Parts: sequence; structure tokens; C-alpha cells
Amino acid sequence: MKFNFDEVERFVVGTVGMPGEREFFLQVRTAKELRTFKLEKGQAAALAERMREIIREVKRRYGLGYGLLRSDDSPLEMPVESEFAIGSMSLTWDEEDSTLQFSATAVPEDLGVEGVSEETGEDLSTLEVKITLDQAAEFARRTIKLVEAGRRPCTFCGSPLDPSGHLCPRANGYRR
Repeated sequence: MKFNFDEVERFVVGTVGMPGEREFFLQVRTAKELRTFKLEKGQAAALAERMREIIREVKRRYGLGYGLLRSDDSPLEMPVESEFAIGSMSLTWDEEDSTLQFSATAVPEDLGVEGVSEETGEDLSTLEVKITLDQAAEFARRTIKLVEAGRRPCTFCGSPLDPSGHLCPRANGYRR
């Protein structure tokens, strides 16, 4: 299945669950529909950081910027039902209409030919979204804030702490 969005009202990452058990989702809202896609925390962080890099480069090269950011800290819209889990992602600048083009492909399960499922012979599901610089800047801000809101690190080893602590390798296996 192919999902293609040229004008979006909302392009955000959100989570479901408690820190340490959170699942990350990318949500795209247009005037007519809402679609949700599962992704990993590392993918969300990498995408936000890459957006920041592209925004800096666009500002430097083209003198373009973004206006006042409209902060969006609202939770994901319900229902959170994933269309597919995101595998590979790409982000490119479209100079012609001054937008960022986000593309993603579903996680391949059993692949034979590149991009075609061995089981069904169908093309992998894809997602393409065009967003403005304003939307990209807000996406990056929100996503980085969300990623950093996870479990706090252990002061000794740096590993994430669960509410009940963890077996710390720097404390010879004692619970911290």
C-alpha cells in the first residue's frame, strides 16, 4: 500500500506506554484522514537530528527560515493503529516548492527481489510526506524532547534506570 501526503496539518512522533516500555509512532494528519506508523526510538531521534541539519543548511544556503513555531505537545490522536512498521527512511529538500520530502518503506519481512515480499509478491508499503520548514522545525523540537524524556541514566554506568533500579555492572552486579 502506498501513502502519499502533499499537504499535512500535523506530522508528529508520539509514544504509547511507560518509559522503558514505550512504543514510538509517527502520525500524519490531513484535512481528511489520520494515519499512524510504528518506528523505533532511534529512528525518531535520527530523523529529528537530520531535519535539524537540513534546516540549518537550507537557512545557510538559501536564506530561508521558518516563522514562529506553533508548539504541538498534544498526545497522539486516537485510535493509534499502525499501518506498518517503518524500515528505511529518507529525507530530501525539494528546492522547487521549498519543502522537505520524507519517505519511508515498511520493514521488509521475507524479501526476495529488492522491495518485493517473497511471500505475496507485492511491493512493500511506502509512505511519502511533504512538510514545510515550520513543520520540520517543530517535529525536530518535539521529537528530541520526547526522546530525552525517557528513563534517567545510572550515575555509575550510564545505562537507563528502571523504576526498580537495575543490576549495575560498575557496582559488581549490585542493584542500583
